[in-house]
Order: sequence, then structure tokens, then C-alpha cells
Amino acid sequence: MTTIDLDESPLAIRHNTDAGFIRRLLRRLVQRHRERATLLGLSRMQPHLLRDVGIEPGDIFDALDGKRSSVLFNPMRKPDHR
Repeated sequence: MTTIDLDESPLAIRHNTDAGFIRRLLRRLVQRHRERATLLGLSRMQPHLLRDVGIEPGDIFDALDGKRSSVLFNPMRKPDHR
């Protein structure tokens, strides 16, 4: 059986982490947590109050389900009247 000597250069690349990447990842995680908390707060409001501010209750539930086509994420979109 033969052995292969590995130099440490491939291993050194793996230890080099980008602090900016981790910072952006954590910032995005915090942002998603705040979005979710806001959506949960809105989902607890009564439908007539939501409609008074221009939000359809279905849009909130779509956003909670992860559908990014909701008017909450694209306010310039004209809402469809159901």
C-alpha cells in the first residue's frame, strides 16, 4: 500500500471565513425574524381593521406561507378585488 502526503494548503483555505458573509447572514436572519413577527401581529388584527389600512387578510396569510407575490412585499402592485 502506498501513502499520499497532503500539504496543508487545501485545509488552510477552509479555515479562512469571510466575516462580512457571516454578518450579512445574521442581518438577514434578524430581518426575516422581524418580518415574521410583524406578519404574526397583523394576522391577529380583525379583517375590517386591516381593510381600513388597505391590506387584505388573505395577503397576510399568503406572506406567512412564503408567497412573495403578496401586496405587502410589492406595494406598487394593484390588489385584485376578490
